[in-house]
Formats: sequence, structure tokens, C-alpha cells
Amino acid sequence: MSSGKILAFILGVYALLAGLCAAIPEDGIAVGPVRLGFPTLAEVKEIFVPAPKAPEGPSPEELLEQRLAAIHQAEQDTYETYFAENPARIHFPGDDVTLFDGFFRSLEAAGSKPMRILHYGDSQIEEDRITSTLREGLQRRFGGGGPGLLPFGRPYYTQSFSMSATATLGRAIVFTEGAKRSNGRYGVMGQLARLDSAVFTSVSPVKSNNAPSRRFNRLTMLAGNVGTLNVKCGNKQYKLDAVSDPSGVGRIVIPLPDSSSTVRFNTWGSADIYGIQLDDTLGVSVDNIPMRGCSGTVFTRMSSAQLQEYFNAGNVRMIILQFGGNSMPYRKTAKSISEYKTQLEKQIRHLHGLAPEASILFIGPSDMSTNVKGKMQTYPHLPMMVDSLKAAANNCGAAYWDMYAAMGGENSMVQWVKARPQLAGSDYVHFTPKGAEAVGNMLLESLMLYYDYYLWRNGRKPE
Repeated sequence: MSSGKILAFILGVYALLAGLCAAIPEDGIAVGPVRLGFPTLAEVKEIFVPAPKAPEGPSPEELLEQRLAAIHQAEQDTYETYFAENPARIHFPGDDVTLFDGFFRSLEAAGSKPMRILHYGDSQIEEDRITSTLREGLQRRFGGGGPGLLPFGRPYYTQSFSMSATATLGRAIVFTEGAKRSNGRYGVMGQLARLDSAVFTSVSPVKSNNAPSRRFNRLTMLAGNVGTLNVKCGNKQYKLDAVSDPSGVGRIVIPLPDSSSTVRFNTWGSADIYGIQLDDTLGVSVDNIPMRGCSGTVFTRMSSAQLQEYFNAGNVRMIILQFGGNSMPYRKTAKSISEYKTQLEKQIRHLHGLAPEASILFIGPSDMSTNVKGKMQTYPHLPMMVDSLKAAANNCGAAYWDMYAAMGGENSMVQWVKARPQLAGSDYVHFTPKGAEAVGNMLLESLMLYYDYYLWRNGRKPE
């Protein structure tokens, strides 16, 4: 049979079927008890010309979007779980984790515009403990060098640097017994050295210091109440005859060779020396300002003009206040703790007013142990103190880091003392250098997690 006849036969069959489809009702034909049905034209078409199948599941573009959304949600869940549950988290007023965004922007810009962080605290931060760990981490990530602000006119040793001086000068100190200044002009450290004789000073890093703070390229001397101040460093001599700034703070800035690790200089004349700075010209500087025996209620007794001058001149973008431990043994009632809370709120608001661009982070006391019926246990009123200090900070727009919770909470100090190597001393109050480093690392890592979240929220990949 020829192909033409075959085609004609097929078309004839199609025509016959189409005719039957058109002639027979959709509900069929009744033949006695049986109803005969026949497919419709549309059904026949589907048999011979199948309709294209709809794709199963989402398109590749939709699938990719779904996967990325799931990853994004998982990342957000991880951050939010930490912020809600982790004992080392930072407590923000109103749980507003954007509070540090301005501080984080300044960290990022420190390579072109230097910035400072001030860490005030009680004896828990003496010898640069905790602060040095925070400084090292921030300078490695954002640049900078040097130990920052140091006292003057006496031998001084920290975990990072040692300073020798050929004379021990008389001092005025706001936070402990000693000479006072009725005008509050103690400088930003709350202490000064009265220069009235020649002093030769040498500052160098300790051998174990391999951090960026080991290197610096600038020495700055802060002074006031000046008759004549002379500094000789290397072959150059610098002089300050008077201070014109209304705050009463003057500066002698001495450039040093790049990557200096040691500086020696001679100072003579008549002046109040508020401290010396060893920094890089760019990057992050972190000042360690210990105030032994202080409860953190002295800032309103220091010259506001001098504090503000330092905050502005140094581009201070964070002030850390670490207090409460010295008040623990004495404030045992709800009334006494509430009074302390009110005093601290006054101090935080005062500093906020002087440095409105700076973030404030309050660090509460660690766990502390006392003898209860022959057994070393957490002070019974310490949890009440922690809650009160957290409320004080948050009420004033400051963040709070709960060192008590971060180290393990109730009776954790006993475990830190028993740890090997020992993480806290036998006074069940102060950390050993190893313990201070552990605390500093917890603080640094928590702070950097919030920085990573800041990057993530702004569509940037955390490092």
C-alpha cells in the first residue's frame, strides 16, 4: 500500500472518531441497563497529542532562592540564639543590638581615622589584665599599636610593658586616699604626678609581649598647671610653656621612628603630668585605667572639661566601666544596693553627656566567694547586685556584660581557684593572669560576634 493511501486511511479513522465524539453525548448512550460512553474531542486529542507536563517542583532559580533563604534563616537563628541564651552575651537596653553600630563603624574606619577605647575598672584590671587581651584582639583585626595611656613619675609594670623612672613624684588621686585637687583637675586617669625635678623614664615591652602593642610611633605627654615643661627624647628637645586650652590640658607630641618598641626620655620643669600615651598614628588604641579600691562613683568629681577634652581629642568611641566588686562585701541589703545603683546611674549619665558619640559598656563583678559556715561560697547578695547593675546600665542607655554569668555563675569562683593552671587567686576575688586572659577572650569573642552580626545585617560576609 502506498504512503498516500496509508495517510488517507489514518485521516479517515481520525475523522470517524471525531464524528463519533461529536455525535455521542458526553453522558453516553443508554443501551438497556448499560450506558455506553465515548471520549470527548479534548480527551482524544490528549491521547494522540499529549499536553506538555508541568515541571515538578520549583525552578532552579526558585530552588536557589529557597536554599539561600534557608541559610540566611539558619544564620539568623544562630545569632539570635546566642543573643537570647548564651551567658557571655551582652545585654543591651531594650535588646537593641544595633546600639554598637556607631562603634563598629569607627573600628572599621580606624585605618584612616584613629580611635580610642577607655577601660576604667577596679583592681581586677590592674597590670593591664583583661584590657591587654582586648587590645591585642582589636589591634590585630583593625590595626593600631602601643599600650595607650600610662601613668607617669613612678616605676610601673604591667603584663605588657614595664616603665622605670629615676624619681617617684608626688601624686594627687581622686579615687583613694592622698592629695586632692579642689578643681577636679586630675586628668583622664583620675591621678596626676607633680613634676618638680628631673625624671629620666624608660618604657619597653616585656619579653612575652608579641602583640601589636609592642610597637608604636608616637609619644604624647599630657600636662597641665604648667610653669615650664621640657622633654628631651633622642636628640630633640620639646618645650611647653603654657596651656591655652580652657580645659587646662596641654600636649607635647613626639614622633618616634616607625615600629619603635622602646622609648627613653628625660623630663624636667614644673607641671602636673596627667599621663603619657604610646600609640600608632592610626588604628585602635585601648587605655587601661585601673582605680584600686574604687566603686566607680568618682567621675563626677573629676573635671568635666578635662574628660571631654580627652574624649574629643582621642576620638573615644567606647568607654568600658568595670566596677562593683569593691562594693560587694559592704552592700548587703536591697536598700544599700539600690542606693549604689542610683549612684552609678548618675555616673553613666554624666559620661554619656560628655561623650555622646561613645558607646558605654558596663562590666559587672565576677563571682566572689566568702566563708559561709566553713565553706567558700558565692556572696549571698551578689546575684541581687548583678541584676541591679544590669538595670542601672540599661536604664542609662549603656550595655552590660555579665562577668558573673560568663564565668559560670554561682560558686564558679571556687572552681576557678581549683583549676590547674589556677585561674583565680586564693582571695577568691581576683583572677590570675591566666584567668584574666580567659575573661578577656570571652569578652573579645562576644564583642566580635556582635560585630560579625553587624556585618551580616549590612549584607557583608563576616571575616
